[in-house]
Amino acid sequence: MKVKSSMDKFVRNLRKISIRRRLSYAFIILCVIPISVMITISAIIEFLYYKDNLRSNYDNFAYESNIRVNDMFEQLELKFKYLKENNDILTDMYLYATSPMYQTEGVSNRIENTIASIVSNQEEIDYAAIILEDGTSFLYSKALIDIEEIRNSLKDGLGWYYLDYGKQPVLCRTEIVEVDYTSGLKARYVVLINLKEVKGVLDNAVGSAKQRIAVTNNQGRVVAGSQFEESDLVYEVTVPISDTGLKVKNTFIKTKYDLLGLMTTILIFLLVVVASGTTIYLVNESIKIPLDRLLGRMEHIREDDVFVVKEEEADTESQDEHKILNRVFTSMLNRLNEVLEETYLTNINETQLRTRIKELELVALQQRINPHFLYNLLDNVFWIAQMKNYEEIGEMVSALGEFFKTSVSEKGAFVTISTEIENVKSYVCLQKIMHKNQFDVKWHIDPEIVHYKTVKLILQPIIENCIVHGFGGIEGGGIIHITGKKEDRTIVFEIKDNGKGMDMDACDRITLKMNSSILGVGDSIGMRNVNQRIKIYFGEPYGISIKSKINEGTTVSLCIPIKE
Repeated sequence: MKVKSSMDKFVRNLRKISIRRRLSYAFIILCVIPISVMITISAIIEFLYYKDNLRSNYDNFAYESNIRVNDMFEQLELKFKYLKENNDILTDMYLYATSPMYQTEGVSNRIENTIASIVSNQEEIDYAAIILEDGTSFLYSKALIDIEEIRNSLKDGLGWYYLDYGKQPVLCRTEIVEVDYTSGLKARYVVLINLKEVKGVLDNAVGSAKQRIAVTNNQGRVVAGSQFEESDLVYEVTVPISDTGLKVKNTFIKTKYDLLGLMTTILIFLLVVVASGTTIYLVNESIKIPLDRLLGRMEHIREDDVFVVKEEEADTESQDEHKILNRVFTSMLNRLNEVLEETYLTNINETQLRTRIKELELVALQQRINPHFLYNLLDNVFWIAQMKNYEEIGEMVSALGEFFKTSVSEKGAFVTISTEIENVKSYVCLQKIMHKNQFDVKWHIDPEIVHYKTVKLILQPIIENCIVHGFGGIEGGGIIHITGKKEDRTIVFEIKDNGKGMDMDACDRITLKMNSSILGVGDSIGMRNVNQRIKIYFGEPYGISIKSKINEGTTVSLCIPIKE
């Protein structure tokens, strides 16, 4: 009862405050404060449990690991250097190879003992051998090794590489060494590295539970160690191992919250829920009482005197916002009429604005010209001038004038099909000069369609794609067939080349980019320009379609309606 009395007193005190202030206080208590607290707590947890996930720490771990791995390979390389430069071995092998009297078991054992003395204290080395050109071999091995299998497994390449030997793959270091410069005697030195020992070094070099280390070859194949899956990666550092052709790859993943962090989050959540629930109840009670009174008054109003409002005694404990609702309703209706009128005017202005945007979009699409053709053309004119080929320069300049006469000088968005074809012929003339007549164009235009109108500059970008992409890298023999014909109330242009072609996936990607409202860098700008302009001027049923087969060529169909 004491708790109930205290809560009632608190509700009465809240009613002395305006509803607007009550809601403001509720917003602060229920939203601002909890969110601020949660953000602060999250920041602290992130700092405490995830501070070592920073890239600087990852780089430090990777740096330390790389030093240890590189040090191991430096030691292995140093052992190999001692082995191939040891004068005792070189002398004994020379005598063994050139003098029959030295071809004894004692000399052979002495060579193998010298090899063992050099490499036996390096735990990573499982096997070391020196193989003369006649097949004679001297070896050191920690286990039984099939020398013939080793010889058959060795690759022609020298240096470091991955060797699939037996059930356990190994890392191989090999080199051909001249035993004697005068006689030309050579021997192949081979050292096999135990990948289990290398993995042990890699595991010891790991500085964090979120880190894995792997040694990879140039093809990205893991030679030793392990790495995290790409889907789990948050950071990776790859560093080459000096003089080996191998790389050290450090991969890192995120750390999940531990149980303590989860328990803390749940506890805080429960506290926020209890505090929010209590606050909501108290605020709700402070608002509910005056609204209940207002609803009670509305239930007592009879249908025949609906506009008669019975006044109640003033409530000195309340600011009486609920009483204002009746007076505000009429004002609200008047304001509603004003808003409707404003909305009507706004819709008219919005329609005009959309029309203007569409016009600007048409202008922007019309004026979007790829400058690369002009730059390449001027460059060709310059070099031809240097070579004093005046006739060819005149032909190019004449064709260039004809091309820009339509593309730049023609007023308006539409030209006749005959004008568009003449413009394309000028463009083709320029391109044939630039490409040394490495392609030819065949025209198949129905004379009945030449007097109809079309959006200008719709064929040139497509023919440019044939030349640049279809014939790119082809020495000659390219042919472009340009067909124009009338089908019912539609004009269909078909541009077909015998170039490189492309697969169905590439066609689908280009079609998607042509119809996309978002344009990215290099996203078939010319084709998209043509397709979008056709759809803006003539509607969605019209535009470009593409068919292609690899090594057979590409066919682009362009459909527009008949326009007088």
